Amino acid sequence: MLRSSVLFQAVALPYEMLTRHPVWERDCARMALELPAGARHIIDLGCGPGSSTRQLPPGAIGGDHALSMLRRARRRAPGMPLLCLDAAALPVRTASLDAVTFHSVLYLLSDQSATLREAARVLRPGGRAVLLEPQAGPRATLFGLARALPSPRWAVTAALWRAMSKVYGRSSAQSLWTALESAGLRILRIEETLGGLGLLAVAEKP
Repeated sequence: MLRSSVLFQAVALPYEMLTRHPVWERDCARMALELPAGARHIIDLGCGPGSSTRQLPPGAIGGDHALSMLRRARRRAPGMPLLCLDAAALPVRTASLDAVTFHSVLYLLSDQSATLREAARVLRPGGRAVLLEPQAGPRATLFGLARALPSPRWAVTAALWRAMSKVYGRSSAQSLWTALESAGLRILRIEETLGGLGLLAVAEKP
C-alpha cells in the first residue's frame, strides 16, 4: 500500500479541487464550533490545502507533512501560519495549546496511537481535540452515498473519500472512543457527520 505521505505529495492539486466543496467546508466550519471558548492557540493537523484551517479562529496554525499541500494552502490563504511537521512528534510545548483539530487525517497516519498521545500532551487542561474521521461499516457507505447523490459533485467527492478510507482504514464510534480514551482524553461526544459517511469526535484534556 502506498504510504499516505507519498500519495498526498503527488495529488495536492486534485485533492484541493475535490475538497473545495460547500458540504466539505461546512463540516470544517462545524468543527470550529466545538473549540473551547476563547481558544486562540490551535494547530490543525494534516491541514492539506488549508480548507479546515481557514474555518478556525485567526492565528490557527496549519500543519502538514506534505510540502505540496502546504504550498497549496499558502496560495489559497497567504497569511495563514503553516508548519511542516510530524503529527506524532509536535514541535510544541507540553500543555500549551487550546485545541488540536484533525479533519479526515487520523485514518491516514501509520501510528495513530502516538499521534493521539502527542495531541493529549500538547493540550492544556480543558483543551480539546476535535476530529472528523470516516465511519466504518456498510451502513455508512450505503446511506452516506445515497444522501450524496442529489449533488453530483459532492457524490464524486464522497465516493472518492470512501474509496480512500477503504484502503487506509475507517473507525467505528467505539474504536474511536477507545483510541481517544487510551490517549488520556475524556470524550465529550461522538456523532455522525457528512450524511453518515463520517464521525465527528470531541474530546477534552482532563
